[in-house]
Amino acid sequence: MQPLFYSTGQVARQLGTTLAAIRILCENRVIAAETTPGGHLRVPASEVERLKREGLPPIPRPLPTETAPPARNGTGGRHGRPVFLAEPSDEVVSAADQVAITRSMLEKRKIDRDLEETEDWFRDRERQQAAAEAVERQRAEAKQAEQQRVLWMQQWTQFALDSLPYGARQQVEMEVHAMVQEALSGLQPSQPGAITRRLVDAAVRRALGPWNRKQDIERALQAGMNKLSWNVSYGSEYKELKQRAWDAAVAAVRKVREEASYPEMQTAAVQAVQPMIREYEHEQACQRIVRRVYIYDATREEEEAAKEAVRKALAALPIGAEAKQLEKTGATALALHQAAVAKRRERDRVAWKADYYLSHIERYLEKEYEFDGGYREMRRDADRLRPVIREALIDELVKNPDMSAEEIRGSIEDQIDAEFDDTH
Repeated sequence: MQPLFYSTGQVARQLGTTLAAIRILCENRVIAAETTPGGHLRVPASEVERLKREGLPPIPRPLPTETAPPARNGTGGRHGRPVFLAEPSDEVVSAADQVAITRSMLEKRKIDRDLEETEDWFRDRERQQAAAEAVERQRAEAKQAEQQRVLWMQQWTQFALDSLPYGARQQVEMEVHAMVQEALSGLQPSQPGAITRRLVDAAVRRALGPWNRKQDIERALQAGMNKLSWNVSYGSEYKELKQRAWDAAVAAVRKVREEASYPEMQTAAVQAVQPMIREYEHEQACQRIVRRVYIYDATREEEEAAKEAVRKALAALPIGAEAKQLEKTGATALALHQAAVAKRRERDRVAWKADYYLSHIERYLEKEYEFDGGYREMRRDADRLRPVIREALIDELVKNPDMSAEEIRGSIEDQIDAEFDDTH
């Protein structure tokens, strides 16, 4: 630490004496002092403390000169000294010299004091000006540093915003801005750029955390839905099945742990849609069996009825049933309709024969029965009996296709007699 010094004027004020006395003591080496390059006296602070403790020493005086002219009464002497009428004594001469010396010293001290005070005033003004300039310089430097820091933070903030994925910019810009500002608040622009970039990148990753998590969830859900067939994804008839698959995938992803990775969420979503996939595959297998339903020589209505029967039989099976079980169930349901169509074909085959002999109804009624209403009433009864007799006759021909004409007419007559026996 460098030693401290006081000016002679400051020392005089601290010790309660005059500036001239301090200068005389300094010039006579009674008080330790240093001289500045400009010729000004400076007293060390340690010396001032010593003088405060020990007190101010007396001022040294020069001896009277032996060649001094004899004094005379009056004041006509040199330098205003009194001129004595008689030869002054040594004491008188010494007193007169002392008065002159004192007067000169007082005048010199006054001049020195005025000069020192003037110099102190200029020095104080210079110090004040220097201090004001230093404060202004510091203020300007602080303002410039603040502007540079603001620009520095703006540049890094813009760097962080530019590094965001395109789809995330509108959603996380505010969070990124706040986190980057927080990360930069404890740094200085003089910090190495590599360190600043690592901290900014970390702030961006932290701000992107929720957005990245949402993106991973959406990707995982989409991965699960991509396992569905094209028909389920885009077919309007599978809208309900697609919705159930989506709900299952969402529920499965929500159940995974908070810190789960994307592969874990993807696996959960894919597994969740498997029941819907199996349901669709089961339905497709059933539809393929239904589409293959075919009965030779069947009418459209018979074929549709057969398909509906097969469809209902397959719908009763559990989802995931084996292909063999599906085929067997479909064949069983179809067999009944195949038998019905075969029976219908056989009836169609003999129906022409029955129709050929139905005219025997009118002949037999006209021959064997009398009607109060005459021919008109007979025709009404014939028309009424014809469909009944026809069906019964067809059944007989199916059972006995080799019936002779006589046997057929006999069957018709028996049915007419039985009908009239029941009604008369």
